[in-house]
Amino acid sequence: MRIKLIISLLALLFVFGIFLQFIIYDSKSIETKIVEQLTIQDNTFKELVHYDMENNNIYAFYTNTVYNTYPGLGLGVLENNRMMKAHIVGGIPIASNKGFTYEVAESKQFSVVYGTITNRQITTIEVNGQKGNLVRESDFALWYYIWEDPPLSLSIQAKDQAGKVLSDQKLF
Repeated sequence: MRIKLIISLLALLFVFGIFLQFIIYDSKSIETKIVEQLTIQDNTFKELVHYDMENNNIYAFYTNTVYNTYPGLGLGVLENNRMMKAHIVGGIPIASNKGFTYEVAESKQFSVVYGTITNRQITTIEVNGQKGNLVRESDFALWYYIWEDPPLSLSIQAKDQAGKVLSDQKLF
């Protein structure tokens, strides 16, 4: 009789422990969960810069090291669900002779163009005539644009405060 009681108590403690793990995991902030997943996928991860939720995905931009040498900007796309599985889809150097960088990342689930701005004269990035999102950091600015459907052509314009085009890139 006593053995059955002990076994029942141990089983109850086991179930309670599993339940507690779910509660603890759900209590973590979304930033913490993103950082955990990116750290697992990219061993050069340094710091989360910004994230955006669109189209049932989380787009996480972070600093890292590219080519084992240069400070870079990485992009991880995470599934916006309980598992938050991360897919590292790109990494580019932060600095460029043009004063801004860009990268295109596409799959069946998403299409995004993103980059950095190090030239302080550049205040706006337009992608196919649409203003990109801009996030200022201390050493650079992150810019990105997310599509629901991939474009047939891609034009990126870097503009100054007055709207003057400083760089015009036609990619495809």
